[in-house]
Amino acid sequence: MNAQSLLHIAPTEGDHILEIGFGSGQLLDRILKSHNSATVAGIDISPEMVAVVSKRLRHHIKIGRAEIKEGGIESIPFAPGYFTKLCSVNTLYFWSNPVRALAECHRVLQTGGKIILCFNAKKDMLSWPGHKHGFRLYEVAEVADLLMNSGFGDITLSSDQQQGQGLFHCISATAI
Repeated sequence: MNAQSLLHIAPTEGDHILEIGFGSGQLLDRILKSHNSATVAGIDISPEMVAVVSKRLRHHIKIGRAEIKEGGIESIPFAPGYFTKLCSVNTLYFWSNPVRALAECHRVLQTGGKIILCFNAKKDMLSWPGHKHGFRLYEVAEVADLLMNSGFGDITLSSDQQQGQGLFHCISATAI
């Protein structure tokens, strides 16, 4: 899923990319390695993951290519229009207020900025017993509607089936 996300992010010169819910920081690391002039930032609600990723990316933080903060999607700790791209992988299920979350994403993206949301297909998640513990499952159309109603356009979808991950979707949209 991170590999698909990176394809959609397609870092270019001057990009400033935010990952929400970075977990172990693998995608942030991949972004930094894929383009030597892109910068990244990440927020995660877990202080433990913030500590782990801050250590993992310490060289990039030291030279100003990465910024890691503790925080949640409903109150993103960055200024309006700060990012050219924003991504989140497997966090959509946990957003308590998706409308507020996407409003915050829109706020921190530049006009014309790109958002990429990747998540597992609802039908696959329903067969996994863990989904009953705090997960809100989505159909693609629901996510597309949330994006459109939050000021995003040019919505595109790609789906992929990977062994061990099942079917997952990556939805991209542009802040308008």
